[in-house]
Amino acid sequence: MKLLYATGRYNPLKHDEGSGEDYNLYHAFIDNGFEVKIVGPLQETIGLSERAFRRVHRLLSKKRHAKYSIALLRDAAAEVAKVSKEFNPDVLFSHNLSAFVRLKTRLPIVYLMDAPLMGTEAQWPLFSHFEYRRMLGWEKTVLDKAARIITRSHWAMDYLTKEYGVSAEKIVLVQAASSLPERVIPADSATAVADLSTLHLLLVGRVRDLKGIDTAIEVVGLLNRAGFKTTLRIVGLNGENHENVEFMGSFRKSDESELNAYAEQYRWAHFLIHPARYDSAPIVTAEAAAFGVPTISNAVGGIATTVQHGVSGVVLPALSPAEEYARIIRHYIEHPQTYFDLRRSTRERYKRELNWKTVGDSISNTIRQVVDEHNRESKDTGG
Repeated sequence: MKLLYATGRYNPLKHDEGSGEDYNLYHAFIDNGFEVKIVGPLQETIGLSERAFRRVHRLLSKKRHAKYSIALLRDAAAEVAKVSKEFNPDVLFSHNLSAFVRLKTRLPIVYLMDAPLMGTEAQWPLFSHFEYRRMLGWEKTVLDKAARIITRSHWAMDYLTKEYGVSAEKIVLVQAASSLPERVIPADSATAVADLSTLHLLLVGRVRDLKGIDTAIEVVGLLNRAGFKTTLRIVGLNGENHENVEFMGSFRKSDESELNAYAEQYRWAHFLIHPARYDSAPIVTAEAAAFGVPTISNAVGGIATTVQHGVSGVVLPALSPAEEYARIIRHYIEHPQTYFDLRRSTRERYKRELNWKTVGDSISNTIRQVVDEHNRESKDTGG
């Protein structure tokens, strides 16, 4: 089966780009026997009129302009159409809508989206009203064209059905998976942790306010003042270290020594703390689960799907304060057997749902189903 993979910003051949999602998707398709042709990533071009519009937009609004230029939408559609004619694929796939907004095709489209724009803007608004409405139109166009929409959470599914009017039969839920290669994932026996005398908290994120880094630092202070010796490591950012808080910087998954150093952060951790103010489908929670490390987070975006409450962590009410995180963590320190049970169920969930073999097979099977349906319809109509 021939699959045309239209990329967005990230190159599927590079593990370090976009949290490794596109890299793992590409290799999952190869492992599932697809013949894959990549289109992109394309260099964005901006015409003179749009350049002028963006200058005016910056003067009138503090919010962002649209994520894509009109020129990119035009060029992406043209490139997909050109390669489709040469490659003759059975199906088109993308994790980015830009390739399909202006595309005219009879081929089936499978579109993977972490979250709908409407849901994202409701919880973490970024764009001006005018640009939001423009992008919303693009998104609805692609949702209408897609034969199947794969998304990451029940929250996203609810938005698609209730706010966008997308048929539930058109939507498939597939979890976000760990982006770490299996060679750095420990065996079950290596995920046990015996010593809770000093609590190790890990936060992985690149945007301070969005990922709630201030909340995590406050949690560390609360626990230490209550007599629970606690250390926090922050991965993804550089910063000034201070008492009980260490900034670890970023690690490249394409570099073997840095990959192992990154994996070591999860081996070190007792909990992943993820007090995000918005996150559509975090990958770091699945990475933590691979090491049997439960996540303490809150019910914003799609987190309540990626972290299963009581199974792979604890999902607090949306935007819970630091005191609630500290209370939950103290409970597990004071009840170590409950903590060890949570580690075991976290690891089991990784093996059952959050690994790329399972996720890649699920997405591949969805694509095969779409192609079979398209072929039957074409045969029935004589197309």
